[in-house]
Parts: sequence; C-alpha cells; structure tokens
Amino acid sequence: MLKHPSLTVRRISQFVTHELQPRVWPDREPLDIEFCPEPHADEKRARSGPWERVDAGFRYGPAYRTVWFRVRGTTPERFAGGQVGLMAEVGGERTVWKDGSPYRGLDIEHHVFPIWNTLEEPIAVEGKAGKPFEALIQVYTRNPQCRVHLRELPREPEVETVQGAWLVAIDREVKALTYDMEFALDLLSALDENEPAYHTLLRALNAAVNHIDFEDRSTLPKCRKSLQKALAGLSGEHRHSLTPVGHAHLDTAWLWPIDVTQKKMAHTAANQLALIEEYPNYVFVHSQAAQYEWVETEYPKLFERIRDATRKGRWEPVGSMWIEADCNLTGGESLVRQFLYGRKYFREKLGVSTVDMWLPDVFGYSAALPQILVQFGIEYFLTQKISWNQFNKFPHNTFWWQGIDGTQVWSHFPPADTYIGDCTPSQILKSVRQHKDHARSNHSLYVFGFGDGGGGPTERHLEFLTRASHTPLLPQVQFGKSAAEFFRVAKSRSRDLPVWVGELYLEMHRGTYTSQAAVKKGNRLGEFLLRDAELLCCFSPKFPKNYPAAQLEGLWKLLLLNQFHDILPGSSVREVYVDAARDYERVQKEAGEIVREKLVEIGSQLDSRDLKRPLALFHNSTLSSQAQIPWNEEGEPSSIRVGRQVLPVQVAEPFGEKALLFATPSAALGSVAVGEIGDEPPSQKPRLRVSGRKIQNDEVAVRFDAHGNITSIQSLEDGVEFVQPGQLANVFQLFEDKPLFWSAWDIDVFAYETRKDLAKAESFEVVERGPVRVAVESVRKVGKSTIRQRVSLGPTPGIRFDTEVDWHEEDKLLKVAFPVNVNAMRATYEIQFGHVERPTHYNTSWDLARFEVPAQKWADLSEGDRGVALLNDCKYGYDIHGNVMRLSLLRAPKAPDPECDMGVHRFTYVLYPHYGPLNFSEVVGAAYAINSPVRWAWLDPTEGETDELDPFVAVDDANLVVESVKRAEDGNGILVRLYECHNTRGRAHLTCSRPIRKAWRCNLEERKEQPVERSEDAFILEYRPFEIITLLLEPSSKGPRTFRLS
Repeated sequence: MLKHPSLTVRRISQFVTHELQPRVWPDREPLDIEFCPEPHADEKRARSGPWERVDAGFRYGPAYRTVWFRVRGTTPERFAGGQVGLMAEVGGERTVWKDGSPYRGLDIEHHVFPIWNTLEEPIAVEGKAGKPFEALIQVYTRNPQCRVHLRELPREPEVETVQGAWLVAIDREVKALTYDMEFALDLLSALDENEPAYHTLLRALNAAVNHIDFEDRSTLPKCRKSLQKALAGLSGEHRHSLTPVGHAHLDTAWLWPIDVTQKKMAHTAANQLALIEEYPNYVFVHSQAAQYEWVETEYPKLFERIRDATRKGRWEPVGSMWIEADCNLTGGESLVRQFLYGRKYFREKLGVSTVDMWLPDVFGYSAALPQILVQFGIEYFLTQKISWNQFNKFPHNTFWWQGIDGTQVWSHFPPADTYIGDCTPSQILKSVRQHKDHARSNHSLYVFGFGDGGGGPTERHLEFLTRASHTPLLPQVQFGKSAAEFFRVAKSRSRDLPVWVGELYLEMHRGTYTSQAAVKKGNRLGEFLLRDAELLCCFSPKFPKNYPAAQLEGLWKLLLLNQFHDILPGSSVREVYVDAARDYERVQKEAGEIVREKLVEIGSQLDSRDLKRPLALFHNSTLSSQAQIPWNEEGEPSSIRVGRQVLPVQVAEPFGEKALLFATPSAALGSVAVGEIGDEPPSQKPRLRVSGRKIQNDEVAVRFDAHGNITSIQSLEDGVEFVQPGQLANVFQLFEDKPLFWSAWDIDVFAYETRKDLAKAESFEVVERGPVRVAVESVRKVGKSTIRQRVSLGPTPGIRFDTEVDWHEEDKLLKVAFPVNVNAMRATYEIQFGHVERPTHYNTSWDLARFEVPAQKWADLSEGDRGVALLNDCKYGYDIHGNVMRLSLLRAPKAPDPECDMGVHRFTYVLYPHYGPLNFSEVVGAAYAINSPVRWAWLDPTEGETDELDPFVAVDDANLVVESVKRAEDGNGILVRLYECHNTRGRAHLTCSRPIRKAWRCNLEERKEQPVERSEDAFILEYRPFEIITLLLEPSSKGPRTFRLS
C-alpha cells in the first residue's frame, strides 16, 4: 500500500457503499400488492377486505391512519438454495402479521427480514423453488408535514406512497463481509492516524479490497478471516467494562397519537422477539407498564411471547413506572402512583420486581425522587438527558444522587450520551473517552437501538456488537448481560463515588413548564379531584364494601398516562391533546360523580330534617378558602348556616357565570358539613372596603393606577409596603418567543430581552362590593388577544387574580410580574413533597441556566421576618430574579401543534404576603386551599345521627401535610400519606374520625415496617425534614363510624 491514507480510506468507503452493499440483496422478485382501506384491528378481520390491486406510485393517507396491504407471489427457481427475505416498501410503518398476531416489523430502519414457515424454521435457507408466499401487513401512516421547529406544514390528504414489494435473495456471505468492513472502517475513523493500530487496520481493509473477487467466491471467506485476524491482533489499554442492552425508547405519544403508539409497541415487540431468537446473547429491555398492558389486551399471543422471553431472562422489564412520566409537573402523589401501579403490573403479570428508575428522555428530575425511589425499594436511577445541558457539562457519570430529605440513590448517566446507540466502534470508544469517573467506577451501560418512535435494535447492531466483543482494542463489551446485572455489579464495584445534592435540572426545554396550558390544568384538576374522591370513599358509611377501587385505579391510570413526558409538557401533535381533553373530561365526570355520591352518603348521616334544602359541603384543606357554587336561582340570599355558624354569601358573575360565593365553613374543613342557604343575618362580616382604585380587608390595602396595575400592597398592621417603591405590580409582560430549535419545548434566555409591558387597560372598574369579597376588573388588548382579570380580596391576606385570556398570538410568551419589596439571594419553590431553593442572581453559569424554572403550587421570596409567595392553580413556570417574581402564563409555539394554546384560558394565581419566615407562614396551606375547591351536593332532608362530623384525618402540626387518604391496595385498611413540608423535625399527633385498632408505618409499596405508638385516641408521629410518611390504619369494627364523639 502506497502512502496515501486519506485516498485509501475514501477508496475503501466507496467500495463498501457501491460494491458490497448492493450485493447483499443481489436479486428480487416482484410481488402482487393489494390494498384494504379499512382500519381492521387484526389479521382475521383484515382478510375480509375489501381489497383492490395497486401498483407502485399508489398514494394514500391521511396521517395517523391504519390500513392493510396483502402481498402475494412465488419463490422463483433462481432463489433455490439461498436465503429469501421480504421487502415491502408500501409506505408507513408496517407490521407483518402471522397466525393472528404481529410477527415482524418493517420501517425506515428495518427493511428486510427472512421469511419463516414457523417460528423456528426459515422457509428458504435451502430455498424451495415454486413455494407460494402471502403476507398481510398492517400499516399506520406517518405525518411528513410534522415539525418540531418553526411551524407544522399544512396537512396533506395523501402522505404515503407505494414503491413496491419483493421477495429478495439474501447473500449471507456478502452480508457478513459487509458488516466486517463497515465495523472496521468505523473503528478506523475513531483512531488517530499516529496510532499503530490505525495503520494496521487500514492495511487490512485495503488488502481486502484488493483481494475480493466476486467471480471467485472463495475470496470472500478468506478476506473475512484476514480482517478478523487483524481486529483480534489490535492491542489496547481499554480495560473499561461496557454492558450493551438493546432498547426501543417508545414515546407513549409525541409526533403521533396514543392509538398509533399501541401499534408501534406491537411492531417493536415482534421485531425484538425475532432477534432474541436469532441471537442467543441478546438481551432487550423495555419500560412503561402501560405499554405492556396494551399488548396484553390487544395482542395476547404476542404478550405470551414477551412473558416467555422474560422468564428466560432475554426480555427485561425496566423502569418501574406506569409510563415514563415528566418529573417537574407531575404531582407528588401522582409520582407515587406511577411506581405503585407500574411495579405492581410488572410483578403480577411478568413476575419481575424491578429495581431501577429508567428515564432516559425526561426534561429534568425532581429532588423529591431519591426518597420516593428508596421507599419503593428501587436501588438505581438512569438517565442520559442531562447531557443535553445548554450551558454546563454535568461533572459525573456514576454518582450518588441525594434528595431534599438526605436520601441517596445510586445513579448512572451512560457516557455515550444517548439512548439510541448505533453500536459503532466510534460510539463504543466514546463511552470510554467520555466517562468522567474512571477512578471510582470502571463500568458503564450502553443503550442501543432505534428509538423515540420505537423500532429498536436491528441485525446490524447485533452483528457489530458481536464483532466488538472480540476486538481487544475496544473496551470489554459484556454482550449478553442484563441491565439489572450491570447495575448490581457496577454498584458493588464502585468506590468513593461523588454525591450530587438536589435537583437534576435540565438546562433546556424550559418552555415545557408552560406549553399546552389546557393539559396542565386538566392534570392539576384531576390530581386534586381524585385526592378528594378517595378520601370521601374511605369515610363513607358504606366503606369498605362499596369502595370503587377498580374505577378509581382506572381514572388514576388515565391521569398517569397523560403525564407522559411529551404529553403533559406540551410537546406533542394536536391529536394527542384532543385525546387528552377527552381523558380529562372522563376523569372529571366519573370522579365528580363519586364525590357527589359520597357527599350524599356521608351528609345523610347528619341531621338535616329541619332544613328545606340541605347542602353538603367538603373542603379538603386546613385553611378556609372561597367556596363557589353555580347559582341559577332567583333572588340573592344573604347567608349560609352551617351548625351554629352563619356566614355571609354573595352572588357574583365572574366571566359571565353566575355563582354563589362564601367562605369555607369551619365544620367543612377536612370533613363534611351540612348547611342551608337563606336570608338569616350573618354572625359576622369581614370588614371589606372598595373604592375606585383601592380594595382593602383587615390585613392589607391594595392600590391601583388608572389602568388596574398595582401600585401598592400595604400591611395594615405596621404599614410595611410589599411592592417595590416606584414600581408597578401584576404587570402582564409579552415576549418574543422564538427559540433556536424545539419550538414547543424551549424558551431561550434571549427571549427575556424582548419584554413589552402591557400596562395600558381598555377598561378598569369596580365589579364587586359584597360581604364575601371586593373586586375590580380590567380588560386589556394584546395583539389579537384579550385579557380580562378580576382582582379580589376576601378576609385573608391573599390577593386573588381570576384571569381569562382569549389567546391568539404567534411565537409569544405571556408572563405576569411582581416587583416586591423583599431582599433575598435565594427564592424557594415548591416541588413534590417539599421545596428547593434556587438563586435569584446570575453569578455563575449554573445560576444563569436557571433563568426559567419549574414549581408546583407556589414560589416564595422571603427576607428575615417577612416574605411574599406567588401561588397558582395550574401554572408551573416561574422566574424570580432580584426582587421580581414572575409567573409564566401562556405560550404560542407553532410546532409540532400549530394550534397550541389558541383559545380561551381561565386560571387563578394569588399573591400571598406573610410575616415571619416561610416555615412560620401559611403559604403551603393557602396553596392547597386554592387548588382544593369546596365540593358540594344537594341533599334531601334526613333525620341523621349527629349534627357535626370530626375531621376525617387530622394532624396537630402545621409542618405535616396530609397528601393522600385511600384504601390500601390489598383492601385491608386505610392508607394515609403525609409529608413534612418545611425542612424541620418534630413530633405530631394524628387522629382519625373512624375508630382505629392499630396503625403501621409502611413504605410506599404499602408494606408494613413498624407499628405506630398510640396516645389515647391519637397516633404519635416522629418526623424528620421532608420525610414522606405512609401509615396503614386498621379500622376497628367497634364504635361509632364517622361522627363526632361527645
């Protein structure tokens, strides 16, 4: 070989592309193609047609449609003695069915597969000429107009084109040689020209090109042996151990709706099961229990094959969750249910107790997760998404991740920085070269296979790994090991691992906290409605017999499904959100019916025989809030009596819907109370005042300018001003929102440079002067949009902003800003089961990266003796810098859903001034109060057993929040979940209105761990900072059930 390495490399590459690859499939025989436009669910129905003959060039559509093709032909004489495969380029993603079940998949990465008579025997390894062939192919169409940036193109009626279908002759010797040379050529590209191995490999490749003679087939195996010898002789110092596992990351929805994903799962599973049979060392991993359940329901034969492969250790369920959920926006109890139902499914259906959290593609990871994982017995956490960081390189690949409560979980970021590895030598070497913790851990996981839309590994991937495992220059490729085995070995052999404390914030995709506002509101409403439904079911007099466990679990699973990390974050196509709206409507309808039914059952125990029209009320909160029920009656009542308490009522019409307003009666806090609306004089009225530009209660006075912007929020106790002097608060701000890429996902920092304050109002007036609240209303025009907002004060210090936006903008971001008179270098944000602090400055690149951050129901900015919290009922994106608190309200990206957020939105936020530090305030309780609406139901007058009920579950310590009350999964007892919300330690007493025989502390999987000490009628709880406490209460069969003991 002459000294011209660059020319030689080009020569070799062209030889592989133009000489070898075309000879892998040297011959093909056309097949007849028939088309069926009906979306039949299975092969049996598809056979009924109707069928029509079609040819190359036939077009069909639209996007996301299911059709069928039938291809027919005969194996020609010239194919005798060789392997024969099927190629069907008929458009879309194609699943070949056999014996009533999905059998193999064809797509842009899986072009040909060998044809089989049975699962065990290929028909044409020694091909029989004249053998007839027929295949039925289910096809789901794609959306080629879909975009993730700028704007989706107009949809076309026809999106797929038939190119043809063929039986193809497969030259196995040429195919193997092609893999050899492709593998070696890629390895060459990863080496430095000055390395001896580079020239050894280049000479071997060049010699192969020189000696291959397609007229003399004996040269092919000789060249293969020469190449294998050269690869085996390459010495290296890479003693790193690499465990490759096949994976098909399958988005539950994204650029396609869920019904397409169900077919993608079958398509993917069929392909991977076939590869498992062909490659004895291959282990495939797959997450998301919901996707397994689809297969179990829709494709039972395929599911049995998955179950069999799982028993043999060849198919490995991973991840532990119902779906791969977003971890910023999903609520705390929802995260628990993701693991509860996911692990339960894997255990009961597949006999596997998963030990990992597998989330390769989620947009940030809450610092609440380590405690949740450990309480489920989950030992390992895996992702690679933090490698996408925009500003800062994450410093570790293997480390301990510590959550807000101090719990640690062993964590691994595969150093290849991908979950769709291609198994090339260059990427395998990347796993070694990018691994940042060699001194502490010499093991890494390599996740390979086509993903996002499923599909998974191909034959090429497995052929490359087979070669890699025999190439000493590469790391030790542990082909055939499971993910669980990797985790176990890597953890046991790691030493002195670093600890990362706090959240794993993704420096990207910050727009997902705001995009698709309706789905975020549906999620929040569903979480709190199911919270109330479960609690009321537990304290119905018909408990435990009439507990609707299956129905509630089904509704929870609908909610969990839509928490997938491309649905709830708002980064999917329009069809996904049409489906989500339907699901949320079902949750609201069915859970709402359960709530009303249980209110009637519980309320009927209360004596209401003297009431003309009894009203049952329930507020799942420790703080009073504003009750609002529809009011279509004539006249305006003046009060509601609940027991001895007579409260004022007020009729209002916020946004044109007539409603009756009143403060939550104390008897309805945490329990059910019965009252009657009437004209009795109230026992007391809050002192509320309103003038043209001022609203006031006993605690604060709020002043406005002529356009409804807030100029002052002043404490009436000591005159302290909560608005930065000289600034306007509650100012809507509009930004140009054109990220560099990922339109629905991203907000880029330069968007903040385009701020436009919307300080001018079309109108501003006083609209409510009632005894329950006083309110002013403003209307603003913003481009093609309108903002109507009612600002009100009741008896509490919180200033309520009920807002309606008719939104029709393009590439815009709407925020609201509050410059507050507070000095703080850090702000506090609620996350699941606690809170985190983040800087209010840009001192470092890590600080700057957090220019937009997620939170659950509140964020707070406090100095030593006071502060201000900004609460919300369905928003998640915040930025607090210096003393300016901002909440992100709406976005208007045009891809992948060009209609994202267009239309009418209603939401509420509350500015909550407080005295003392955050942990002495009522911020947490106030946030729960505005998210927990007062539930109500009309009753028939009843001669009940008592006048008043005790709170169902109560705790005497404001540091503990009752997050969930439900029936235990096994049906034996009541499950109460609490958490410490202020990062403190202490002792509390919990009481229950039901007589309880015994209480147990449990883990999150509801397994008993230790009995709880009792003091008379209360249970004693020792708690630590941010601890999640789960109690199993065993009801006693003796004593009163749900009414007050006196």
